[in-house]
Amino acid sequence: MLDTDPRSRRVVVPGVRWLRFPRRLEGEYRHYQSQQAVEAFRINAFYILLLYMLLITGIYALAPKQIRGWWSSAYIWEGPIVLVAALLAQVRALDRYFPYYAGIGCFLAVALAVAIPGFMSDARALQLAHVSIMYALVIIYAMIGLRFTVAMMAGWAGGLVGVLIAEGLGQGLDWQMLHSTYTGISLAGMFLCYSAEVRDRVLFFNQRQLRRQQRRTQSLAERLDRLSREDSLTGLANRRFFDEAFDREWRRCKRSQQPLTVMLVDVDRFKAYNDRYGHLQGDSCLQKLAAELHRYSRRAGDLVARFGGEEFALLYPQTGELEAQQLASRLCRSVRSLAIPHADSPEMNEVTVSVGVAMMIPDERHSAGDLLEAADRALYQVKQNGRDDWRLY
Repeated sequence: MLDTDPRSRRVVVPGVRWLRFPRRLEGEYRHYQSQQAVEAFRINAFYILLLYMLLITGIYALAPKQIRGWWSSAYIWEGPIVLVAALLAQVRALDRYFPYYAGIGCFLAVALAVAIPGFMSDARALQLAHVSIMYALVIIYAMIGLRFTVAMMAGWAGGLVGVLIAEGLGQGLDWQMLHSTYTGISLAGMFLCYSAEVRDRVLFFNQRQLRRQQRRTQSLAERLDRLSREDSLTGLANRRFFDEAFDREWRRCKRSQQPLTVMLVDVDRFKAYNDRYGHLQGDSCLQKLAAELHRYSRRAGDLVARFGGEEFALLYPQTGELEAQQLASRLCRSVRSLAIPHADSPEMNEVTVSVGVAMMIPDERHSAGDLLEAADRALYQVKQNGRDDWRLY
């Protein structure tokens, strides 16, 4: 994706190189990164504490006897810092504050680790103290999951404060040893942390693009499916969708032994209407009729579809004979109330419809086709008897 899409290069390369996406994308990334980091820290905190216990006990065993008590009292504070951060990470309501409390904890841990050697004079103790500095820096850059800038600020600001404490209140620091431990590990940790964030940002962006593409593909698939089931002129269901719904409702009513009603609606003398007013006006007429007929499908399961040409079909599950007659009568009146002029209609001089109605409780002796054929016969009878009416077969 990055090699083929120019827009991807414009966004990803600057965002990765300088660890800064455009504003909106940067906000999304920081939220994503914070969630990932705190979820990982909930597990890593256990291992960090375990490493701390191994380090403190190992150094305690190697330290000279005369400084063991002082050593323990000084370094015991590293553990509570990690423990408090681990406990805060378990409170999910504080997840968005993870970079803040984890960053402050890292700052305090580094400041403490760097300051303590300034109060030691024994060479062996100093070596052990610098091991704890390396431990703190490795944890900050590799196991906490902070962003590069936050980890770098915590590491260097904590180191600066530790140096000031050691120089101002202690005996000073061995700068050569400090450079070989604190400075060297800090630079290596920064490089690893920077590389990890680069990979993380690229992964985040690619996942985001993939999700957007999946949503776009799904939207197109849904649109294509809708278009395959929708009549393009009227916006009603097309014949294919009607056939599927008709078969489904037939089987459902058959199981529940409920009545199923079908209506076939035909626009009277529509060919003459087209010849007189033109096909564009004819299309407009069908759209107005479709909008009016759509009002008659308010219940779940009701369906209005364009059956073909100037014919419409209405499907009414669990609708008995009396209700079907009332619906057909109201439908005819509704169409007449539109008052669409039709000069070639000798009956009304306006557009009217003929409605064939059929109702049946599905059983083993009949099929859905029998019900549709019955509605068609009823429609034929209305046409034979003068149109602008309805008939129940």
